[in-house]
Amino acid sequence: MEAARSASSPGFSAFSHGWWLLLAPLSLALACQRVAPEAGKPEPPVLVFAAASLGEIVEQAAARFERASGIEVRVHVAGSSTIGRQVLAGANADVFIPADRDWAEAVLAGRPGAVDLGDLAGNRLVLVGGSEADDSIDLNAKTPPANWGRLAIADPDHVPAGRYARRSLESMGWWASLEPRLVPTNDVRAALRLVELGEADAGVVYETDVVASVGVAVLAKIPADLQDPIVYPVIRLDDRSAVRDFVEGLCNPEFREVLRGRGFTTTPVRKAEGR
Repeated sequence: MEAARSASSPGFSAFSHGWWLLLAPLSLALACQRVAPEAGKPEPPVLVFAAASLGEIVEQAAARFERASGIEVRVHVAGSSTIGRQVLAGANADVFIPADRDWAEAVLAGRPGAVDLGDLAGNRLVLVGGSEADDSIDLNAKTPPANWGRLAIADPDHVPAGRYARRSLESMGWWASLEPRLVPTNDVRAALRLVELGEADAGVVYETDVVASVGVAVLAKIPADLQDPIVYPVIRLDDRSAVRDFVEGLCNPEFREVLRGRGFTTTPVRKAEGR
């Protein structure tokens, strides 16, 4: 499956100052793909916009749905702020799955007919370092390790993972010391990659991102009382039957077991017909 398959938030200031101009080509391209099916023609593809940290899992669900239904599913994977702006700019998404509630609420407010189906899954934050890094990190210490020259996190001004990381580091009393050493990235996967490459001494990422990572060690799991709840809301943007069937498949017990196997926490997706 190709990569293309593959407002209260601080990130909205950029959108309100002209992001739609940059996103218009994507919106037009996706709009051209959805037309009312004619007799004898296949169902239009289901277009899913998913947060980067959930990308592989949603692509698995898409592949299974295609095999069972014969209907194509195209998954567009990027940071929540990126896909959120694209959806608000008019991209013809059928399903929107960001990594926080703020972007979900923004899309619900900005897209008439959008339906909130509840939270598909949850996640946790961890501190990571290279495979040889010292794993005896004391999260109760007043200051972070002095040998951390560069700390990689997703952009805290625009990306949910970065905002989660900042709030946790503030709760620990480490933010002021670490802020000058931060290396902000476009999404949480890019932050992990910097640690993998040795370009950052440590990073704050989702626990699920470490599962398939090579050369990275978990230094510490950030306790639940030091981080905001991390959730992945499911927003349905189109009411046609294929979209409903795809979202229903996310509730499948087998798929939810896949989620748990990748380290996500799971709760039943709430059935809702409106707000």
